[in-house]
Amino acid sequence: MKKTLRITAGVAMVATLLLAACASDNEDVTSGLAQGNEPRPAWQLPANLYENFEATMAVQVTLQEELLATASDDDLMCATIGGELRALTALQRTAGVVYFPLVIAGNSNSGPVSLSYYSARLKRTFTLTDWMPFSPGISPTSDEDGRPYVVTFNY
Repeated sequence: MKKTLRITAGVAMVATLLLAACASDNEDVTSGLAQGNEPRPAWQLPANLYENFEATMAVQVTLQEELLATASDDDLMCATIGGELRALTALQRTAGVVYFPLVIAGNSNSGPVSLSYYSARLKRTFTLTDWMPFSPGISPTSDEDGRPYVVTFNY
């Protein structure tokens, strides 16, 4: 009986330690990422968006490590210029890489591109104002290895 009690107590102690370790690892990944209560945005592109502008800027972007850990297939990202929606996309996965492909409409004199990211798991929208200038000739990826641009949102 005493031996059974010691074994049971030992198993309970190990389970508690494992749960604590898992919880602290999870908190490290999402520290500062508070849960929100925002509904999924109803962002919609105008039907004739690409006909109204002379150029496009195609880029692939991914999230910083903390947000990437919470990414899901229900996430959305949009690009705006001067507060006008110019691109909208859902999360994509290719060969283990999570990214958002954006084809941003604009003119040669368009202002800076801002990005908004909706996290379905966190129920929050993150925004990065003036991410980069509208540049139709920019490479769609950040380097010759084809890695997406990493976008760092403040939270």
